[in-house]
Amino acid sequence: MAVTSPSAQPQSPPARDNQATIAKILIFHGALWLALIAYVWTAWIVSGDFKPNTIGRGLEPEWYVILVRCVEVVFGIGLGGWIIWHFIVRPKLKTGKLSFDGLFFLACWLMFFQEPWMNWMNLQFLYATTFVNFGSWLDQIPGWSMPRSQLIPVPLVYGMAYLWMVGLGGWAGSRYMARQRSKHPARTAMRLILQTFGVMVLVDFVVESIMVHTQLINYPRTVPWLTLWAGTDHQFPVYEMLAWPGTFILISSLHFFRDDKGRSWPERCIDVLKIKSGKLHTLARFAAIAGLCQLAILVAFNLPYQVWGLHAGPVPQSLLNRPWRMAGVCGPGTPYDCGGPGILMPRHDSVTNRVTPIPAANSK
Repeated sequence: MAVTSPSAQPQSPPARDNQATIAKILIFHGALWLALIAYVWTAWIVSGDFKPNTIGRGLEPEWYVILVRCVEVVFGIGLGGWIIWHFIVRPKLKTGKLSFDGLFFLACWLMFFQEPWMNWMNLQFLYATTFVNFGSWLDQIPGWSMPRSQLIPVPLVYGMAYLWMVGLGGWAGSRYMARQRSKHPARTAMRLILQTFGVMVLVDFVVESIMVHTQLINYPRTVPWLTLWAGTDHQFPVYEMLAWPGTFILISSLHFFRDDKGRSWPERCIDVLKIKSGKLHTLARFAAIAGLCQLAILVAFNLPYQVWGLHAGPVPQSLLNRPWRMAGVCGPGTPYDCGGPGILMPRHDSVTNRVTPIPAANSK
């Protein structure tokens, strides 16, 4: 656990009142996110859209199916299960209450709710139907724009990835900042953040380069001049190396910058409220932490991607010819073109975005 802030000094009544106000805002903000998640996932399950998308399944090369199943077992069940036990369950059994790390990893797991949001207006990211999936909950989100989004296969293993990729990534970033601070006690907070962010950019490039080349993830539409291997089935947008590290550094900072009692900034504000019930206090802490994690991925990742999506190029033909990659969302065999220069952007209620030529009037 990284502890970097000095003990809190006695506060004046106005300062305590300000912290109490901030605490109430943080709790309310987090509660709104938790309510939205509960509503959308419940509506998805009962809507009839909660079913596997298997379009194109069986057409994949054998090596790819083996790779996917290994990832699901090793990372989904193995590593994900270890994180749940090590950071959440075991500390709870020892102390009878959830630790900060337990709340942190649970909050990171709920960030999975926004995993497919980068497709809000334009298709920009897809998984294969080869993965165990139940489609997606996107159609249930109020104000959702892109049609046929219930078909986007969101793999269960990538739900677990928000424990070992996002949660563990944020935790590792915090540990790296702690290591810097132990070696260089005078190093400023900004230096800690920037150096950690730089390392995260390099790690993201290496890891995601491997993932796109092995087709574990896929960016079907990107801004061509900001893309490595543009026009191929493994194209990779360089702005992705800012989006995820930007999210990671925010949650790493939330984990690292804690006081000598191990309390993060939102927890210190909540303690001013002096909530008597231990369970209610824990729920308030979790709501505040979860809300900030949701805000981190929204601001650093999903909102910028809506801008990039407006300038994205067409889907490479090599992907359009692979139904297990396109999942029936758009392209051949669907009512929608996948988007690109000169192609109309469909809305949720659009029948199609294909333009039917108007026959020329017969001359008299």
